[in-house]
Amino acid sequence: MENNHVKRIGLIRRKPSLTHEAFVSHWLNVHAPMARSLPGLRRYCVNFVDRDRFPKFGYDGFSELWFDSEADLVKAFESPQGVALLADLANFTEEIYPLVVQERRQVWP
Repeated sequence: MENNHVKRIGLIRRKPSLTHEAFVSHWLNVHAPMARSLPGLRRYCVNFVDRDRFPKFGYDGFSELWFDSEADLVKAFESPQGVALLADLANFTEEIYPLVVQERRQVWP
């Protein structure tokens, strides 16, 4: 199966000063629209973690951003939109742990 992509996963801890609801609201209503404007972005997902259900995971959520290549990913985050996106992280996150992975689709609609 072709059309494999490079994916950036960002494991995120919310700022302790924010409630879960404020964290979700900022991510969905401020940060996500910024992320959707990244040049070359193919797909974007936001995932929230129920910390009561999975207390050992240690993160409040994670993002998934798909690009055609790692070069496209780098170019997107170096763009004005990418610089603004990264700067916004300080507004709602305590920490982000980014991973860049090569996706190998196994079952895909």
